[in-house]
Parts: sequence; C-alpha cells; structure tokens
Amino acid sequence: MFTVSTLSSKYHHGDLRVALLKEGIALIQDSGPEGLTLRKLAERLGVSAMAPYRHYPNKESLLAAIAADGFQQLKTRLEAAEQSSSTASSPLLAEGIAYVQFALDCPAIFRLMFGATRPQGQYAELDAARTGAFDVLLRQIPGTATSNERAAKARGCWALVHGLALLLLDGLLQVPEGVAPAAWLTEVIGSTVTKKGGTTCAN
Repeated sequence: MFTVSTLSSKYHHGDLRVALLKEGIALIQDSGPEGLTLRKLAERLGVSAMAPYRHYPNKESLLAAIAADGFQQLKTRLEAAEQSSSTASSPLLAEGIAYVQFALDCPAIFRLMFGATRPQGQYAELDAARTGAFDVLLRQIPGTATSNERAAKARGCWALVHGLALLLLDGLLQVPEGVAPAAWLTEVIGSTVTKKGGTTCAN
C-alpha cells in the first residue's frame, strides 16, 4: 500500500528539489503563477506538506528558481540559433527570432522571467541566469565599439525583440494569415537588425 510517507521516500534530497522545479514549471504553464502553491506541489508529488520548504523557503523563492531556469533555457535557444543561423542573414537576427519564438512557446514562463517582483540583487541564481542570456546577445555586437556602446546596442536589440514578443503575446500584433511565422519574424526583425545605415541595433 502506497502512502505519503512511502511515496516521499523515493526522493533523495537533491531529487526533490529538481522535481519541485519541474512540477512548478508544468503547473505555471497550465494555470499561471497564481495557481502555484508549495502545498499543491507537495500533493502532486506525493510528499509531505512540509517537504518543499526544505528546498524553497517560500513560493517566491521557487518562482525565482523557475525564472532562472527559464533564462537558462532561453540562453540555450539563443546559442543554438547562433550556431545554426543558415536560415537568417546574421547570427543576431537568428537569435532575435529564437527569442520571440521562445516567448510564444512558453508564454507563462516568459512573463514570469520578467516579473517586476524579482529585482536584481535579490536572487543570485536568477541574476546570473539573466546576465548569461543577455551576454549571448552582447557578443554579437561588433567589437569595434566601446564596451558601453556595445551594451547599449545590445539593450536596443533586446528591447526590439522583447517588445515584439509582448505585442504578439498580448494579441496587439498578429502574424498575417497564410504567412509562415518564421518568415514573418525574419522580415520584421531583419528590417531593423540587418538594416545598413540609420537606426539599427547591430550597426
């Protein structure tokens, strides 16, 4: 006969932390951050109500860990786009498309990642993951500029694709009917990222 105690025994100390993270991500994708509680995760995993608190002292610390995982996933996608940019005219353009596609694929996690309730300096893991994702964009900015100029241009690229992602998520902008999303994103982002002269985040 299975009981809460016997189910709990299947988790080693580190395994439960990972399980809580994965189950939390799944729950947020289904019902948003509002539907997540440590008690609900404990019930879904078949562990005692107090078990999650050994790894996450409160809901906010778990949300920060999920946001950090989201930035790590985003970084992985950006790096993959950077390495296989044959479908785009530049690695930076490929990364921009990957950024928006990540937002469309994982809207609840994407919104959580940029939540205003987790400012820099509060969670070291989240800060490091956020910086790591940004650095992937930064290294595509031409090295002839000063470090401050490169950072400013990278932020410009970031603002461009982030704004586009939010417009799409909020339904204020839509991919035209009959047009492939990847082709449309390439045209929209590429009109700015690869533009020669004038205002552009890449030049």
